[in-house]
Amino acid sequence: MPAVVILRVKDPGPRSGELLRLIETELGVRAIPQTAGYVPVAMDDLDPGPAYEAIKGVLDRADPAWGEHLELRA
Repeated sequence: MPAVVILRVKDPGPRSGELLRLIETELGVRAIPQTAGYVPVAMDDLDPGPAYEAIKGVLDRADPAWGEHLELRA
């Protein structure tokens, strides 16, 4: 069963889009905002904990202030 990590776009500006594209590129997933800015990210090969950490790792490496643009939810 795939793990699903939910992101929420807090600031719908260009930086949020860049961060989502980076997640897609580095992890080979789709990160497309849906209703109310929620972004479900399904990862077929990881359990929920490691999937959350993988996304957080990409964001931490990309921009220490990523939390101003996106909210990471389990």
